[in-house]
Order: sequence, then C-alpha cells, then structure tokens
Amino acid sequence: MPELPEVETIRRHLQRVVPGSGITQVAVGLPKIVKLPITLFRRRVVGTTIRRFRRRSKLLLVELSTGRRRAGGHGWTMIIHLKMSGQLIWRPRRGRMVAGGHPIPGGLDDLPNKYSHVIFVTNRGTLFFNDQRQFGFVKLVPTVDLEYWLEGQGYGPEPLSSDFTVALFERILRQHRQKRVKSALLDQHVVAGLGNIYADEACWYGRVRPTRRISSLRVAERRALYRGLRKSIAVGVRWQGTTLRFFRTPSGRTGRMALHLKVYGRSGLRCYRRDGIIRKITFQGRGTHFCTRCQR
Repeated sequence: MPELPEVETIRRHLQRVVPGSGITQVAVGLPKIVKLPITLFRRRVVGTTIRRFRRRSKLLLVELSTGRRRAGGHGWTMIIHLKMSGQLIWRPRRGRMVAGGHPIPGGLDDLPNKYSHVIFVTNRGTLFFNDQRQFGFVKLVPTVDLEYWLEGQGYGPEPLSSDFTVALFERILRQHRQKRVKSALLDQHVVAGLGNIYADEACWYGRVRPTRRISSLRVAERRALYRGLRKSIAVGVRWQGTTLRFFRTPSGRTGRMALHLKVYGRSGLRCYRRDGIIRKITFQGRGTHFCTRCQR
C-alpha cells in the first residue's frame, strides 16, 4: 500500500495539471468502488469542476466546485483510497499522460480497459481510477463536512504539519505507553500516513529499536524518535516515494527513495552510521529492520 510520501507525490503531480477541468461525464464499471448509488454519484459529480487535490494520511482528497446542477449550495470532495493496487491516470486532450500508483501490467493500454472502474471525462482530459485487486474506493463527502468526517476516522496528526510538535507527539505517546514503538508508529491514531517502510526508517533516524515499549523510552529518546519520524517522511517526499515492487510516480518513473533507505530492505548489510549490521526480523507479522548497534 502506498504510504504518505507516495500519495503526496501523486497529489503534487495531479495538482499541477488537472484543476480547472470540468467534469462532463462519469462512468462506473464496478459499483462497489463508489460508496454511493451510481445514479446519485453521477448527479453529484457531473457539472462540477475539479478545484484542487489535497491529502490526509494516505487519502487523496479531490475538491469539487458546487456545480450548476447542484442544489443546496455546497460542493463535494471525493475521497480516493488507492489501497494495495490502485492507480490514477490523467490523459489530457493535449499533452503528456501521467499515471501514479500501482503499475498494472497493461493498465495504461487501450484506456479504458478492464481495470478502469471509475472514469471521469472532463473538458480537458479524462481521469481514470484503475484498480487491479479492487480494494480501493471513491467516496463523496460534502466539503463543509469533510473535516468532521476525517476527524471521525480517528487519524492522528500529519507528521510534516506545523501543528505536529514534539510536545503533541509526547502527549500522544503517553496514551500508548504499553505499545511497542513500531506498533505505535503504524497506528493511524498516533500519526497519520506511516506504513512499514517509513516506520523502520523513522526508528533508525531516531536511534531507537522498533521492538521497545514506549514506556521504556527516555525523554531524549522520544524526542529523537519525533525528529526521526519527520526526517524519514521528509526524505521520502523529497525522493518521490519508495519503489520496491509496485509504486510509480505520475510521470511514470520509479520513486527514488529506495536508493536512500537506511535500513529497510538492507538485511545483512552494514549500517551507514556505524559498524553494526542491519538485521531483519518478523515483528507482529511484519518484516522489521534495524541496526544491531546504533538502535537500542
């Protein structure tokens, strides 16, 4: 599943080229993808204009204008989750096609194809939601209620937000004292958007072993973990995500973060920081990587 840096990369690419496009038609090939009756979904979306792309945790938020056909005066926001194998493809009437997410073999050929489950035709191009394994979804929420809806999902703070302070992080950790460090980082109530790769990287940057209990961390270690968490995400965004098997940026390139990973996928290799060896264990069902010397 794409983590925060991968979804943020997709958001940034689509934000450059799609906003201002007016939706003229919507086709839904797999009803379960849209969490709404298809007729109602079309009625609410057709006639609107895509205003901007935002992100919360691993969700893409596509803000739509009110639209001439919409009575009641408020616009809608489409919430898109790519899950394990989703991708978004923008095919403009003029210019270069961009596609981000899981690269499906043949997924970009002869669009729309068997993987194209939701199709948004606009006056400037077509946006395809493709999903090979069909775990992703598109949901509509009134924009005025969006923050309330997101709050109801229980997402923790965004790790790169200015609101995510070390004091807030420490306060949240105190509520999860009995959890192991990695389990806490993967809990979307603690911090939003982290997955397996960046949790391991955050622990390396913070010099904390991922299997320790939160209650065992000293003040200095909690603060180092906070800095490590922000660092790992910032580096991931800078290098446009980690490509191990699936992820591609909307320009079709592989994210370059794999070249900058410190521990994940480096089992048996020397640590970049010291002479320790990177070890991989299975922890709570997940492959977990850490340095045997510098992470304590």
